[in-house]
Order: sequence, then C-alpha cells, then structure tokens
Amino acid sequence: MSQVGAAQGWQVRGWQVEDAQLLGAWRNQTGVALNLTDAEGKWLILADAASSVPLACLRLVGNLGLALPRFSYHVGRVVHAAAELGLFRTQTTLLLGNDHSGESELADLACSPDLPPQMQVAALTQLIEAALQRIRAQPAGFSERLMVELAGPLDEAGRAPFWQGLGAHFYAADPQAAQAKFGDAWRSHLAALLPRQTLYLSFLSPDAQAAMGQVGAPAQAAAEALKACGFGYAQHVRIDDGGPVWERRLGEINRL
Repeated sequence: MSQVGAAQGWQVRGWQVEDAQLLGAWRNQTGVALNLTDAEGKWLILADAASSVPLACLRLVGNLGLALPRFSYHVGRVVHAAAELGLFRTQTTLLLGNDHSGESELADLACSPDLPPQMQVAALTQLIEAALQRIRAQPAGFSERLMVELAGPLDEAGRAPFWQGLGAHFYAADPQAAQAKFGDAWRSHLAALLPRQTLYLSFLSPDAQAAMGQVGAPAQAAAEALKACGFGYAQHVRIDDGGPVWERRLGEINRL
C-alpha cells in the first residue's frame, strides 16, 4: 500500500458481490456505465480499510477485441508538397481500424464522485499501481501493451463536438441511448456505418478538430493518475467522442 493510501486508510481488494449495487450507480472515466457483467477475477477495488466500502475500481482485460472487434481511429499525418510551387503542407488524418486487437486493457476505471478531485487522483493512482503490480506478477496473462480509453470533451448541451462533426453524419440517433442499449457492442455496431477511407481532420468543423484527442471533464482525474503511472497518448482516439487512447508498454511495466 502506498503512503498516501496508508494515511487515508485504503486497501486494494478483489470483487465482492455486495459491490455491485454501489458501483452500478457510478459512471466510469470513459463516461459510460460500468460493465458489471464481467466481475469474475478481473476487478480490483480500492476500498476503505475499516468499512470495505469501494472508493475506486478498475477491470483488467487480458486480450481485448478477440470476440468483439474493437475499433478506433489512428491519428496519422500526410504531407502535400509541390516544390516548384513552393508549397509544403501537413494534414492530420483519421483511419478507422482494429489496431488494439489482442492488446490488454485497463477498463471500467472509476472513482467515487463523493471524493474531492485531488483525492480521486490519489485513489486512482494507487489502484492503477496495484494493477501494474498484478501484471508484473502474471505477465503471461497480458499482451505487450496495456491501453486505456478516456472520455472526450462535451459541450454545454452535453454533446460531444467530435461526434457532431463526424459520427452524427452516419448515425443520426442519440449515441448515449445507443450506448445504453448495446453496451460494449455499441461502437462495434457504429463502426459498420463509418467510412473506411482515410479522413482529413481539416474536413471537420473547428469545434470537432479542437476536441479530437482531448480529455473530457469526467476523465480528468483518471488522466492525471494515468500520467503519474507512466501512461501516454497512443495516437488513437475513440470513434464516438474522439477521446484519447493512452497506453503503456508491458516491457516498461516489468522493468519497474
């Protein structure tokens, strides 16, 4: 247990049946409800040492996308140059793909909304460190890279500017309602409607361009904790709200 956790009286433990009711009311740092259907052996809970009440949680996925395809946009770059005209311009591109298939994931990262912001960062940091310790102890059960998705920003109306600039042109219904209905399968269904060709970010609205790859308010505490634990941007974004995909290589974890 870290010094911060010890000072706060926190402990890391596994899943308990009685956790479901409390965690069911939380929304994770990707902005959606927790996936409580996969509770066996993969969950880590940060709890109050005295009462055992959960304060934060996460779920480790050994190999994602092998049963249900996981889609994201790879953020790339293309250069348009014409030496004789004196022109040289770079363009940011988005390419739909399954680049994270087979990788490991830190999913359902969430914290009690009753904790103040800095306490949320401390709690999530301790829990992520515990997850890294588990991976170091059982490296055969995990892939080369550990990735995590973070929610993108929302506007004052609660809509994602990235979605309004791109996804809404291919699926006109409410994405949050679709997420509630289909759960983890939502973005796999959405991907079937999206173009497979390379997209230029400059074709999107200024608000959508500015939102791409940015961390939304619900994920700020998680982002701070992940950064403290060595995670960084992986040049991929989510296909719905444009939130960033961060990662850490397993080899780096094993060298700690």
